[in-house]
Amino acid sequence: MTREFEYYLEKNLAKRSVINRSLAKSLMEKAELRLKLLNEDKITDEMASIMFEEAYEAVREASQSLMQVKGFKPYSHDALIAFLIKEKLMPEQFIKSFDRYRILRNKSVYEAQRVSIETCKEALQFAKRRIPEVKNKLFSLLNSNIMQ
Repeated sequence: MTREFEYYLEKNLAKRSVINRSLAKSLMEKAELRLKLLNEDKITDEMASIMFEEAYEAVREASQSLMQVKGFKPYSHDALIAFLIKEKLMPEQFIKSFDRYRILRNKSVYEAQRVSIETCKEALQFAKRRIPEVKNKLFSLLNSNIMQ
């Protein structure tokens, strides 16, 4: 269960940081490169879990760029979700899906739970659709910071 963002700040699972525009852009570029590596035609039973984790990582990196441009750094994936909720940076459906993928990713990474081809494809489509939305939000925030 994701808690209020302030909880993560109090527990040092997120910290205030200096706004670093180039780091925010680099996180987005890395997310896009990671996504470029993933080809839906190459998803096999054997590779589905790994490819799922990479799709999740791409969305996480893209989302973390929003946190960076607002002057925060996460030290947990929950903190990133809580930040997106608090700041209302992405639509509720994005956050719900992203959080669901976070839970599945944790099970895959820490419990070696296999991810199905169908779930992998779904996550990959989510990433392909949502990362451009996150990028638009990032550049909107970057441009608004220029004016301030």
